[in-house]
Amino acid sequence: MTMARRGLIAVPDAAAAALILWIWAYPLAWRPGLVGVVVLAMLMEFVVIQAGPFLGRIVYGDRMRLTPRERRRSALALGAVYVTFAGLAAGSFGRWFPFFLFAWLFGAKVYAALLGRRPDATGREREMSYWVLSNVLYLAVVFATMFVPVPMLGVTEEGSFYGLRGRYEWANYPHEALAAGFVYFAAMALIRFLDLRMGVELSAGE
Repeated sequence: MTMARRGLIAVPDAAAAALILWIWAYPLAWRPGLVGVVVLAMLMEFVVIQAGPFLGRIVYGDRMRLTPRERRRSALALGAVYVTFAGLAAGSFGRWFPFFLFAWLFGAKVYAALLGRRPDATGREREMSYWVLSNVLYLAVVFATMFVPVPMLGVTEEGSFYGLRGRYEWANYPHEALAAGFVYFAAMALIRFLDLRMGVELSAGE
């Protein structure tokens, strides 16, 4: 895969990292609620990550001996799950923006999968490898930012100031969520650009 194509694949993650860094440094530059949006985005991202294997069935269905009907069913089932999740998130916030947030996060995964698609097992192995890496990286940065001190930058207030409800970790210390988000998306952008992978073998039946 060419460097230019790898760069295009990395764009969504790089853009997310840059935006989170800006909000982390200047949370009041636009409106305080943006901090809460990042926290919600990080919660949604973990759920969206789990779509990796199902997304692979949809994108590489022809190579996995799936009929068009089976691919459509997979797409509808996956869409139903995430529309429901986004709806619950929208209801808890009392606004529609979680739907747009979900569309961005899920759309970024579809964009990367389609742009990196190859008509052989290499493409599927790459996507499965990215899925494993994203899970490991997400959990690593979340736990690391909870136990290792990270700078507050501009996020110096508790979550309630930024519109967050509850007393969970990120509501009490929202700067941890922004630090985790920045590191996670920046690292994923680098992984995709450098095409770093883990050894993931697919079964012969696929």
